[in-house]
Amino acid sequence: MIMRINIACVMGLGALFGLWPGPVRALNFFELEVYPATTEGAGQHEIESLTSFVANGRNAEEETHHLFRTSLEYNYGLTDKIDVAAYTDLEKSNGDELEYAGSRFRARGALWDKGRFPLDIGWYLEAEVPHREKSDLELEFRTLVSRDLGRFSVDLNPAFELPTVSEERRTLEFNYAARAYYRLSRRLQPAIEFFGGIGQIRDVDASREQQHYVFPSLYGEVTRGVKFVVGPGFGLTHASDQVIVKFHVEYEFTPENFFRGSSAR
Repeated sequence: MIMRINIACVMGLGALFGLWPGPVRALNFFELEVYPATTEGAGQHEIESLTSFVANGRNAEEETHHLFRTSLEYNYGLTDKIDVAAYTDLEKSNGDELEYAGSRFRARGALWDKGRFPLDIGWYLEAEVPHREKSDLELEFRTLVSRDLGRFSVDLNPAFELPTVSEERRTLEFNYAARAYYRLSRRLQPAIEFFGGIGQIRDVDASREQQHYVFPSLYGEVTRGVKFVVGPGFGLTHASDQVIVKFHVEYEFTPENFFRGSSAR
């Protein structure tokens, strides 16, 4: 019964976003991350830094060459199937000072236990408050799909973005994030990731105006609870930046483990 209600909620939110008109901006480069359908677990804390740098900009709409973006995230496991998080986004244009770019708040969850069905399904809902943008409040909804195939795993994140408070009036925008990775060892996982968007669903951008990227990446664990992701991204279209480098680092802990480790030192 609970699973049916959760699936109905996912489908209802998707339908609502499809019918609600509004403007949406381009691909969110503060969120170059692919999510699995599973969550971190109840009582789990996570502090994360998500950073990207445009090594070679070629974006047709804005000056992005040598643009530095970073997002500071705090994530908490409310239950075994629901996480909540808050983000602060910062950016630095070439030659400028580091500036505040906005805040984001999100919840994500799993619909059932991992491995119960051939596909693991989850949901993701985010509210974003951009700074100095035409939209004052934007919503993003993702369906999270995961599948393990031996040592390989695949994660798909189709996403719909919708501004609710905005100076413009446009329609829903579709973006995506996806990855496939291989568990080479307990601490190292090479991966290939994809990010992109087609623009507004009712008025799809021309192929030259769309942004699509591929990231060969490496996931690793330095020590217990300390993980990283690093990789270069390559633009696949005329409107995409030519090279973007991303680096993520995160620290996962529970208060018990944190204070036990502190006392041991």
